[in-house]
Amino acid sequence: MPTDDSLQQAWQWLVPPVVEDSQGQLIPRRRARMPSVQSPPQADLDFEENTSQAQNLQAEVAIHLMAQPGSLLAHPQASHDVQLQGRHVAYLLRRSARRSIGFSVSSHGLDVTAPRWVGMPEIEAALQTKSSWIVRKLQEAGQRQQIKEEARIHWGEGGTLDYLGQSMRLCLTGGEDQPVRTRQTHREQGADGAQHLHLPLPSGAPPVQVRAAVQAWILREARTHFTARMLHFAPQMGVRWNALRLSSANTRWGSASSAGIIRLNWRLMQHTPLIIDYVVVHELAHLHHMDHSAQFWAVVAQVLPDWKSLRQTLRDRPLPSWE
Repeated sequence: MPTDDSLQQAWQWLVPPVVEDSQGQLIPRRRARMPSVQSPPQADLDFEENTSQAQNLQAEVAIHLMAQPGSLLAHPQASHDVQLQGRHVAYLLRRSARRSIGFSVSSHGLDVTAPRWVGMPEIEAALQTKSSWIVRKLQEAGQRQQIKEEARIHWGEGGTLDYLGQSMRLCLTGGEDQPVRTRQTHREQGADGAQHLHLPLPSGAPPVQVRAAVQAWILREARTHFTARMLHFAPQMGVRWNALRLSSANTRWGSASSAGIIRLNWRLMQHTPLIIDYVVVHELAHLHHMDHSAQFWAVVAQVLPDWKSLRQTLRDRPLPSWE
């Protein structure tokens, strides 16, 4: 499922800083010998949902807005520009040995990959052919990034972040002046449902220290929660997994290998339990089918009939930057 957040092949599986190689993923053979326009991948969990070029996008997300009115998200390493539907689009062109022209829209902007022997007229014609899709995806990418920036986490007393889909307040109660001094990080939930995460830090602790303490706690919680859900679903799906590894990938919510190794992004803990279940089931289903064929989705549907709505919710809810 596309952390971070590309809008094309989402998290090649599963769409956000360590990007794994796509183990077990099938790369369709290009049958046409002449360059053809590649249909834009669905922003699918294929968290994998948001990036055909996810492996190359390991840098921190950087949004560059063009100064001209009506312009769209501009790639920070743009090498070319074009007018699409009256909008200025600056994009990065990559040359490769592939046989077709492909497009990838992520939080960086537009990436175009084309065969080395294809000329610019053919590339520009392909861009115009897919201009509606490109402009729409760039608009969505800009909106998602704006939401993320506005929801930036305050790493200090009173700061909030989501935990299992609900807001949780940070409480720095480890100072010597505290009436009841916190000795160990722990979460409390009141009768009204309000969540508080108590950290063994003084109220004036630097943001980097607060962030590290929160992350360490969530990592522990993530391993416990993910393991429980995998143990719950694996027997229902008739699969066996051999290892769980936590990931901090920017562009994937998870991945699965044919060796039974499941990787899940620990930031999933900010989503609701149902969304986490969707990602877990998605990855376990890959132990049956290492692709996103109809047979694969049939396996997912047997356990989660409403997987489409869950996938859409995951796509529509970007997480704030962990900075």
